[in-house]
Amino acid sequence: MTKGLAGRTAAAALIAGAMLVAAPVAAQQKVQLSYHWGPTHPAAGFANQFAERVTERSDGALDVQVFPSGQLFGIRDVLGGVASGAVQVGMAVGIVSFPPINSDYNVTAMPGMFDSFEQMRGFFDETEAGQALMQDMQSKTGIRIVGRNPVGPIAVFSAKDDLSSVDSLAGISARVLTDADRVRWGALDAGSTVSLPTGEVYTALQNGIADTVSTVPGALSAYSWWDCVKSAQLPYFQFADAYIIVNAAWFEGLSPELQQVVTEVGAEITAESTAAIMDASAQMLDRLEAEQGGTVFELTGDELAKMNRIEREQIYPGLTEMVSKDTLDAAQAYTQGD
Repeated sequence: MTKGLAGRTAAAALIAGAMLVAAPVAAQQKVQLSYHWGPTHPAAGFANQFAERVTERSDGALDVQVFPSGQLFGIRDVLGGVASGAVQVGMAVGIVSFPPINSDYNVTAMPGMFDSFEQMRGFFDETEAGQALMQDMQSKTGIRIVGRNPVGPIAVFSAKDDLSSVDSLAGISARVLTDADRVRWGALDAGSTVSLPTGEVYTALQNGIADTVSTVPGALSAYSWWDCVKSAQLPYFQFADAYIIVNAAWFEGLSPELQQVVTEVGAEITAESTAAIMDASAQMLDRLEAEQGGTVFELTGDELAKMNRIEREQIYPGLTEMVSKDTLDAAQAYTQGD
């Protein structure tokens, strides 16, 4: 009898020990993170850091695997990938992903509305209208925003040699990515527009299907567009923010401790990427000139006044049709009192 009891006790100890060993393995989750940027894009580096830090600080409980360069989802469909649960985490460019859900996000494309990433985010974080807009998009799609990873300020880049004036944009063949792009190029008398996802722009520039793009400086090296680009036109006219988004159901299923890891890392990446993006963009323009032989033009004086007039009289009114009066009024009140 004693021998039988000892045998049962030993067996129970073995089972308990096996359960203790197996517990961490069972708790580990393979988490997929998708983004479309090329490996040298500044935002790609911060996306990778997000994955590395979450994996490390969760002690491997969340094993974040990165799928870059649109391997799983491109710039236009990453939001759907996260919303559906096909991937748990994604990097979504706001002006591309959000207007189809709530067109009021087009307020970020209004020329002169916001003068920095910080001011634009302040509208969304601090005002009732901005908060409601962001909450509406999250609730409609089943995502949660846990951080930001700015793509950069937007300028014009072209295979043409001369972008020294507003009139130099007339007749160009412009790549468009959003409805706001169409409004802007229409007002600037573009000869034609062609809708292209990021992965098809290089070939279009090579073949002359498109010769001009409005984009962030980081895209030049990330997708090798500067092989074709010869000139840039400043000033910047928009601030393109990207959002670290997670599937809401997945996030809510995590333990409070793991939720805290995700949100804390998201906050860190937001702060660090925002602090770095403007300098990184300026350095890319310097490289365009020094390494690629391009020319960076900046509109000043009468030419800047002419661009501002077109933005005020044609582009701005065209975009107001995409934004509700309440959101537009709230944004104007916030920025004018900022």
